[in-house]
Amino acid sequence: MIRLYIILTFLLMTSCYSIISEYSENEEILDYAYYINQGWKTFEAVNLSDTVLVEDHIDYYNLSLEFFNIAIQAIDSEFSSQQFVGPYCKAYNGIGWNQLYLAGTYFNNNQIRDSLRMQSNETFQLSHIDILNSQSDQILNQDRCDMYLGLFYTNYYKGLNDTSYFNLSLNFSDTLLSIKPYYSFNHDQLNYQNIHYLRGKIYLRKQLYTKAYNEIKIVIEDCDPFVNDELDLDKLFDCFDQFSNN
Repeated sequence: MIRLYIILTFLLMTSCYSIISEYSENEEILDYAYYINQGWKTFEAVNLSDTVLVEDHIDYYNLSLEFFNIAIQAIDSEFSSQQFVGPYCKAYNGIGWNQLYLAGTYFNNNQIRDSLRMQSNETFQLSHIDILNSQSDQILNQDRCDMYLGLFYTNYYKGLNDTSYFNLSLNFSDTLLSIKPYYSFNHDQLNYQNIHYLRGKIYLRKQLYTKAYNEIKIVIEDCDPFVNDELDLDKLFDCFDQFSNN
């Protein structure tokens, strides 16, 4: 029998989220899906609710990480006697996204921020390997796209220091959009529009301005950066600013 510390109480109210992070020793581990769902609810409490104070974000992300790490143990337990490997990617995706968002809370500490982004990238790579090798029928296209989105973002951040990663970032987003052209990340206000916006920013950095325009045109339909049939960079940048400001 597995003994471990788990969260005792997790309350989800209609109008707001409330988490009581008390721990107690439990004799049995629950179904892995329980911990996955609770991990995402904790994550969403920060990103889909206006009730969480900024100073509490780190605690929420760490609590969410606890749920996803316990989910890995739950998958170990649940699938140990079966012939195929369990859907670890579901837990890895949750861990990767928490690491990435946790990195964003350290805007005054580049060392911690960059380290967490690197950890996030490594976690999404584990998810990628698991998805490629898995025979589980519990892995959904949404799981695949959540993983590809994570690799898209984390390789973009790596590309800020080494531009060779920009191509890798674009490749992952190509795969994502081929699976779900109108993809939406269910745990925050991110969707295909954010993907095309960031793809456009990559092309801006690569000075491929026509390709950048083709991306931003998808999300800003009235974007018209042409003057006398010539692309005006200031107007193009304004299109990107228009999206980011909204």
